[in-house]
Amino acid sequence: MRQKLWSDWLQLTSLLKAVVGRVPAAWLSGSFLTDKPVPGDIDCLYIVDVDDVQAAMADAGRARVLDVIARNGVKSAFNLNVDSFVLEWCPASGAAGSAPPAYYQQRGYWDDLWVRYRDPDPRTESLPRRGFLEVTIDGYR
Repeated sequence: MRQKLWSDWLQLTSLLKAVVGRVPAAWLSGSFLTDKPVPGDIDCLYIVDVDDVQAAMADAGRARVLDVIARNGVKSAFNLNVDSFVLEWCPASGAAGSAPPAYYQQRGYWDDLWVRYRDPDPRTESLPRRGFLEVTIDGYR
């Protein structure tokens, strides 16, 4: 099953690259990266340069495909077992760079979401207990 899921992820990554040109990296998470015998899918946050996203959004066809990938519609639209989202990467220097605050909020959201273990106790849920894997695809430039 993992081989099929990985094939689905590679196919989706190729499709996204055809739409936006370059994909610097992806964050992978979920049961695919655990010892679960039969994971259901791969959870993926693609990190794409904001300029490449805006260029793709200027073309109606590319914009439709990007929207499906960015909003987790891949399973129904393309029959690929990937939960996918897109983070628009805003290159900025330094830890408190010049990127818009919304960028830092979104990046922090995904980091926080994927390191926490879901628990009904808010105090327990807030503790980091798992992680994600960053895969460099085309690299940051």
